[in-house]
Amino acid sequence: MIKSDAQHPNNDAEITRKRNNRRLFIGVFLCFAIPLLGAQIILKMGWYTPGVTNKGELLSPPIEATAEENQLMPQHWRLAYRVPDACDEQCVNGLYVINQTDLALGRDSSRVTPVAIQRSEQVTGLPELSADSRMQYLVLPKLHAQLSELPEGSLLIIDPLGFVMMRYDGSSERNQAIQVGRDMLDDLKKLLKMSRVG
Repeated sequence: MIKSDAQHPNNDAEITRKRNNRRLFIGVFLCFAIPLLGAQIILKMGWYTPGVTNKGELLSPPIEATAEENQLMPQHWRLAYRVPDACDEQCVNGLYVINQTDLALGRDSSRVTPVAIQRSEQVTGLPELSADSRMQYLVLPKLHAQLSELPEGSLLIIDPLGFVMMRYDGSSERNQAIQVGRDMLDDLKKLLKMSRVG
């Protein structure tokens, strides 16, 4: 009887130790399982796109200008806008934004030219260019037709080889268009930093 009473505290200690070990094991398991389960849910739900740091839409495959029309454009990077036959408020904002984005580039501005891509010379409502603008109005009917696949009013980045690489939504709201220009500027700075051409 004395022996049994002496062992009773040891049994309680053993049970407590086993419980603590089990809790520790479950805690360690959950520390690894919860992040893995969370990552799997995030990937399955499409909430994460790996490797995407650009703010515009990367065109895949890119639209390629003909060699002839590419020669008519400035031989470096281009900020572009496809001008409709009647330049409305969204068009005026688009031209304003690509011009301001060019100016905001500072010393890298020499590697970029803003261009307005027209179907023909007959465009109504084109804004007057300011004295500091480097905008070029270019009649490029083939590229103009190719760009009609994209949403109307898109702002574009075209590389020196004639590939339309990125697209941004235009807007008839001036403040919204300016924000798009900021996104375009961020992406363009990254492209210019990585690029050896232009």
